Amino acid sequence: MRLHRFFVDQNIGAQTELSINSAELVNQVRRVFRLKKGDSVVVFDGSGSDYECRIEGFGEHPESVTLAVVSSERSRYVPARDLYLYAAVVKKDTFEWIVEKATELGVTHIIPVMAERSEKKSLNEARLRKIAVEASEQSGRGSVPTIMAIEPVLEAINGLKEKKISSVAFHTDGNGFNFSDGLGDEPLAVFIGPEGGWSEDELDLFHKNKIPVVCLGPQVLRAETAVIAALSQVVFIDR
Repeated sequence: MRLHRFFVDQNIGAQTELSINSAELVNQVRRVFRLKKGDSVVVFDGSGSDYECRIEGFGEHPESVTLAVVSSERSRYVPARDLYLYAAVVKKDTFEWIVEKATELGVTHIIPVMAERSEKKSLNEARLRKIAVEASEQSGRGSVPTIMAIEPVLEAINGLKEKKISSVAFHTDGNGFNFSDGLGDEPLAVFIGPEGGWSEDELDLFHKNKIPVVCLGPQVLRAETAVIAALSQVVFIDR
C-alpha cells in the first residue's frame, strides 16, 4: 500500500524523531486521512530525500504530531537542472493550473511576468506556494519549486543576463523549435506569453537581448497548453 506523503518545512537531516507543529498538516494526517498512532507516513523536506516515519503521537495545544524516522531513501524524482519558467500572468485558475503542472514537470523556479497583454494584474503567492507543495507531494518530487513575485518582462530579462542563464521565448510566429542538441544539466529559462502572445515591443526585447524566439508548431495554443508543450520538450526530449 502506498503511504501518504507530506512536505515538512524543516530540515530533517539525521534526526531520528520529528516534532511537527502545523495545524494544517495535523488536520490532513489526523482528520482527512484518519491516520493514528503506529501508522506510517512519508515526509520530505525539499532536500531530495524521502523519510518513512511512524506516528508516535499527537499533541493538542497547539496541534502537533511526533514522528519517529524509520528509514530514508532518495526521492522518486529530483530535477536534474535549474529550470526557470517565466509565465505571463493569466487568470487565476489558469495560472494555478500552470503552477501545478510545471511543478510536476520539474520546474525549479516559477516567475510570473507582467506582459502587455496580461489581463490580470495580481496573484496570490501563498496560494500558489500551497499548490506547488501539494503537486510535489503527489508527484513524488523531492523538492518544491520557488515561487517568485511578479516581474516586468524587462526586469526578468536583465536578471537572467546577470546570472548568465540561457533563455528561450515561445511565440506563434517564432522559428521552429529544435532541442535535439540539448543543454545537458545547464540552467535554462523558458518564457511563455499570455493569451494573444507577446507584443511587438516584447518580441523586440527578446531579439535585442539575443533570446531565441521559437514556436512549437503552426497551431495557436492557449497559454497553459503552451506551458505543458514547451516544458515537455525541454524536460523529456534531451534526456
